[in-house]
Amino acid sequence: MLEDYAKARKLGLKQVDRDVAHGLYPYPPALDDILKNQGYQGEVPVGLAEIDLSLIAGTKTRGRQNMFSSGFLPIAEASSEFASKWSDLIDSQRAEGLRDPIVVYEYLQRFYVQEGNKRVSVSRYLGMPTILASITRVTPMPSDEKALRAYHEFTRFYRVCPVYGIISSEEGFYARLAALLDQDLETPWPDELVRDLRSLFDGFSASFRARGGDALDLQVGDAFAHYISIFGFGQLRGLSPKEIDAQVEKIWGEFVVTQGEGARAYLEDPSAGHTAPLPKLKNLAKQAVLAKPFRVAFIYDRNPLSSGWISLHERGRIKLEERLGATVATHAFTDRSSDAAFDQAVDEAIEHGADLIVTCAPTQMRQALRAAAEHPGPAYLNCSVSLSHSAVRGFYGRMYEAKFLLGALAASLAEHHKVGYVAESPVFSTVAEINAFAIGAAMVDPHASVHLKWFSAKDHDWRRELREEGVHIISGRDYANPLAPKESWGLYRVEENGAETHLAEPVWKWGRYYEMLVRSIRNDTWKKEGEKIPGQSLNYWWGMSAGVLDVRLSEELPRGQRMLVDVLRQSVLSGRVHPFTGELRAQGGDVVQGPDAGRLTSEQIVRMRWLNENVVGRLPEQRELDRDGLVEVEVAGVIPVDPSTVLLKNTSR
Repeated sequence: MLEDYAKARKLGLKQVDRDVAHGLYPYPPALDDILKNQGYQGEVPVGLAEIDLSLIAGTKTRGRQNMFSSGFLPIAEASSEFASKWSDLIDSQRAEGLRDPIVVYEYLQRFYVQEGNKRVSVSRYLGMPTILASITRVTPMPSDEKALRAYHEFTRFYRVCPVYGIISSEEGFYARLAALLDQDLETPWPDELVRDLRSLFDGFSASFRARGGDALDLQVGDAFAHYISIFGFGQLRGLSPKEIDAQVEKIWGEFVVTQGEGARAYLEDPSAGHTAPLPKLKNLAKQAVLAKPFRVAFIYDRNPLSSGWISLHERGRIKLEERLGATVATHAFTDRSSDAAFDQAVDEAIEHGADLIVTCAPTQMRQALRAAAEHPGPAYLNCSVSLSHSAVRGFYGRMYEAKFLLGALAASLAEHHKVGYVAESPVFSTVAEINAFAIGAAMVDPHASVHLKWFSAKDHDWRRELREEGVHIISGRDYANPLAPKESWGLYRVEENGAETHLAEPVWKWGRYYEMLVRSIRNDTWKKEGEKIPGQSLNYWWGMSAGVLDVRLSEELPRGQRMLVDVLRQSVLSGRVHPFTGELRAQGGDVVQGPDAGRLTSEQIVRMRWLNENVVGRLPEQRELDRDGLVEVEVAGVIPVDPSTVLLKNTSR
């Protein structure tokens, strides 16, 4: 119908004008022109497949390029033979559909049309999502560029799961996607699984783009994998497009904050609202609301009797009840690492009117996100820092401040200028704690060296290694291990006879932390913070100045060392001293920043990947980590991991 052609041409001419105004090429690019500059290895027949029309980027040859806008809308004169054929084609499409496949060449997951340009144009005008195509793949020249490495991983994915459109430019993406579906990139996936994945992706892609996903700095494949990781593929199979769209709507904020490098805000000190008393009541309705206890559910992945970390939070929960009395009611759910056990705890917490749900491990973030999507209403917290999410806020402490003090103390006590540091896993903020300890040590003793070991490194005997290196002052775990009550922790000295003498330890004050967070929710500070910083993930990252962290010293320490720590503590509290201000040098003498530089940003501190020049040791590699370390690093690590080797399927439903 010529009337359709006139409308389509009008849209096409507008597109040309916009492209020209922005200095863009106004017609579909030709693959032959692209390959003339870049070259290619050869061509491989792929066969017939339904392809997403949004992936059609241009034509194979120059031919009739100037008959179309860059988006394949027609621009030839309405009186032309081309216009007549285009009109006949749209009539045929409406009456019978397009029966013959178009012929395309695929290059780097984009398609270039050799036969069927008008069919593509008509389908684009009608808003068709896909089109049947006969595909030939053009193999790019060998290169070590990141984009080509990612593309070669896609070709491995396509061999086992022939689905186009799930695009990501990140290395490791397809291995991670396979792991989310309990598959790999070596064995062909079951046909039913491939069909269900394609159907799910088509529904997700349509919803994502309809809501403005193309305007985000986020590839549709990355968004899709995030969607699956939250809900679990098993719960998504067979959903209708309407059901998929409803879920995308619930978690849309997650895509906004994870786009690009992730938009993260660090709230380093409590605002006045966190510690202020609850506002005076002005009416009976508010009285009724505040008369109801504020209910907090703590969902632990482990048990306080077996985990020192969970034991700290459990003591904080009890302290919260002591501080706020009858105005707060808390409940702890223990050993909820599996999805089924976690979801059961959430259901029970919601049934009992939970106002806040707290999770205490970064590995619980995915579960917390799903709970927040399925049960909006309560506030959700996860004890982590620098994970980009909107529905669940992170909270952690600036432990590097305490480690700075302990490093100075350690160096003042060490013989032969050597101190030891045993870290848990290479996750966000851990490297900053190591470096702050090392900088504190160097401040007291310029010749001090910090010998770094890892608890999560398998097949390593760090005690033997430190003993052989002549290290007697050691910073170990930050808290006692309930399963090994005689094991030393904090800062301690190994005596000549092998006995270990406790010297100091960092102190977490989770009760105070939780009290201020509860107050912030009840007096609307929590809500105002979210409104003030939209489009970013919020991370509470409080430190010694907020009273949530400190250092406790043994009474047996000499007076001079106690005075040293007290002076440094006051300097940190007042802001006169900061370990990451001024000249910083990494291992090998590499300059991180010069002597006149200010403090590193919160992001630079949390996501630190370099080690200070006086650290003897390195970050472990994936192959050196035990299973628990691997799982932690996969979620919030500072070293690269192959997700296909991290047993994500153990946390799926």
